[in-house]
Amino acid sequence: MVDLGAIAAYEPRWPGVRELNFADQWRARWVDEQQLPPSAPVHIAYALVLMGDKGYATREKGGPKWEMIEGETGSASVEAFLKKALKERVGATAARTDLVGFFECKPTRHNTEFPAETVMVRPMYVVVAKKVDDLPAASAYERRRFPMNEYIVALRARYPELADAVGLAANHYGVLRAKGEA
Repeated sequence: MVDLGAIAAYEPRWPGVRELNFADQWRARWVDEQQLPPSAPVHIAYALVLMGDKGYATREKGGPKWEMIEGETGSASVEAFLKKALKERVGATAARTDLVGFFECKPTRHNTEFPAETVMVRPMYVVVAKKVDDLPAASAYERRRFPMNEYIVALRARYPELADAVGLAANHYGVLRAKGEA
């Protein structure tokens, strides 16, 4: 006899789906969708900031590696988090923000902050900046404008586990530029 409860609870592993680990705390799979599911529990958001043929990286003053916008969204919406982080860390205002995809994450046994079957979402965005101002002297961050190829190399070095997603985001931006939309 077939257990209908087991069938309903089974989540198939589709061919071609790769899982990756974030610091042994989260097991994630990439979801190639350009819209977040309703009420998606966003935990951390990522964004590449681009304008023209340049990419903008940020880091805390004196930090070791250049980063994309990254951080816990807390109780803020993703849009509010990105808007605030863009201003504070890059000095940028967005002309366009596109979701490239997201990571669906479940905690591993090493993660003691979340129950075992918790699902959290980490979206990856491309932010097309319309204006980039100087950061205030008192800012806790510094930024650097990179030529596109160096920007992608720097992000892949900083986020080796996200290299494929960074590549997808860069390709998305390239398509926007080719269409004259960025």
